Amino acid sequence: VWCRLGECSINRDGERIPISQSERERKEKKYDYYGASGVIDQIDGYTHNGDFLLIGEDGANLVTRSTPIAFIARGQFWVNNHAHVLQYLNEVSLKRAEIYLNAIDLKPYITGGFQPKLNQANLNLVVFPFPPLAEQAAIVAKVEGLLGQVRALETGATRQQALAGALMQAVLGEVLGAG
Repeated sequence: VWCRLGECSINRDGERIPISQSERERKEKKYDYYGASGVIDQIDGYTHNGDFLLIGEDGANLVTRSTPIAFIARGQFWVNNHAHVLQYLNEVSLKRAEIYLNAIDLKPYITGGFQPKLNQANLNLVVFPFPPLAEQAAIVAKVEGLLGQVRALETGATRQQALAGALMQAVLGEVLGAG
């Protein structure tokens, strides 16, 4: 079925608590403190305990996509008011929502000019395909397999670049040393 995101997830935004950087600096560093793009600090308490999907609420990343917009946070952690917090009833749906939200164009749901914002009302309106659980699991497995291949290719490319750089240095050393 197709549903709105607000119909197939539990929104936990009401449990978020922002804390200023100066206040965080006075706290023991024990639990991750999340903002719109991931962990930005650590703090001595937590607002959430479990597995949740965090979605950036504001900032240029909503448009530029330089980092994932949606990411999974697990365990005990603190979330400020720059990330939406969604809960799903199972791991497969949680992972499937992360994949889907990072793949679609969210511009129709984003407001603001200079400071892009994805407010809760608009997030709840995102149209979301919700296939049967077995199909969700197959989608997640396929995407994770493909992402594993991409990571392996990236690692290989990085290694090749390092080898090419070392070879270039060796050649230059030979040429310059011989002259």
